[in-house]
Parts: sequence; C-alpha cells; structure tokens
Amino acid sequence: MKKNNIVVVIGSSGSIGSALIQELTNQGFQNIIGFSRLSSPSLDLLNEQSIAQSAEFVKNKNIPVSLVFDATGFLYDDNHMPEKTYKNIDLSFMKKNFEINVMGPALIMKYFLPLLDCDEKSIFASISAKVGSISDNRYGGWYSYRASKAALNQIVKTASIEMKMKNKNAICLCIHPGTVESKLSKPFQKNDLKIQSPQESALHIYKILMTSSAKDTGCFYNWDGKKIEW
Repeated sequence: MKKNNIVVVIGSSGSIGSALIQELTNQGFQNIIGFSRLSSPSLDLLNEQSIAQSAEFVKNKNIPVSLVFDATGFLYDDNHMPEKTYKNIDLSFMKKNFEINVMGPALIMKYFLPLLDCDEKSIFASISAKVGSISDNRYGGWYSYRASKAALNQIVKTASIEMKMKNKNAICLCIHPGTVESKLSKPFQKNDLKIQSPQESALHIYKILMTSSAKDTGCFYNWDGKKIEW
C-alpha cells in the first residue's frame, strides 16, 4: 500500500478505529480520512445517504484509495446484554445487531469497494469476531451477535469473490481484533483472557494488513495473524 494514497477508517471515534488511525500516522501514511457520526461529513451506518455522501467525499479527492477499514460494531446497549439462552431472544435487539454489524458494513462495501486502487494492492477489511465462527462455537449463547458476525463474514467472503473479477489487486478481509480494553468489552473481561490495549490491537491489525496479499482475499484472521475457520 502506498503511503501517499488515501486510507479510510470508518468508526474512527471508537477505541480500535482511533488507535488504528494513530498507528497509520506513526507508520507514515499521509492521507488518512476518518468517518463516524461525529465526523464531517458524518457517516451513520443506519443512513445509506450518509454513507454514499462519505464515499463521494473520498472520490472527489482524486487520490487512489489503498485501504478502507470498517471498525464499527455493536454488542449490547443499555437495555439488552448478549443472550445467555434462546429465551432471551428479543426482536428489536436482534434487529439492531444485524443493522449495525451486517447491513451497515454491506452498505459501506456498496459505496467504498469501487474506490479501491486497481493498480496497486488495496484492502477492504472489517472488524469481525471469533464468536462469529460457526465451527468454533463451543459455548453457545450470544445468539444475535454470533449470527450477525457470521453474516458479516459471509458478506465479506462474497464480496471478495466478486472483487477478483473487478479488481485483481483488491483484498477483502475479516479480522478478529481480540479482546480490547474498551467500553464495549468491559463487562466481558476475565482474568484468564488476554486483554489488549487499543494500541496493541491496532499494531497487530496493521501487521495483518501489510503482510496480506491477493491470495489471502476472503480470509478470516485472528489478531495474531492466524486464520480462523468459518
């Protein structure tokens, strides 16, 4: 990835998004654009027009795009925690999981994938979660989050196949960042669980981005660079 090309981080106000922007800055990337509901232009995953306008803002820079990184995600809110049993399944909570974890990233792909550099290595990557792996599901629970992340993985995988025909230099990836010190993960941190700072996680993500190649498109990576089974 050329360091004078544009890199886009969506979810730039979050722990991982902001840390990745800092890591990219430290590594010498010169044209970093961060989007969130607080940015200008504002990007709201539940508002397709705002996503389209944000993509147009990037396009109008007339600089190739080397990276689009989706650092957004939803796990719980003030009214609901991840389900411990199917008895806790709630329609509105499940819908919110799918809106933010699946539909929002899908719309990001719709508008931002066409902007990826066709002449040099370029990447679309989305934050997924290991609990979205069906083969790795050993404990159950977390119905909405698991299902939405599995759906996200399928969408990124599907996009990777289409992009092979449209842009041979484009790479589409899902990345599990590990458990990162943040408001999102705080209720689920355990003593026997490796907790990374946002800065540590961003460095691991950066390494995955820099070492990936076209043959890796459509893969699901753990934070340590190992591939996760679907």
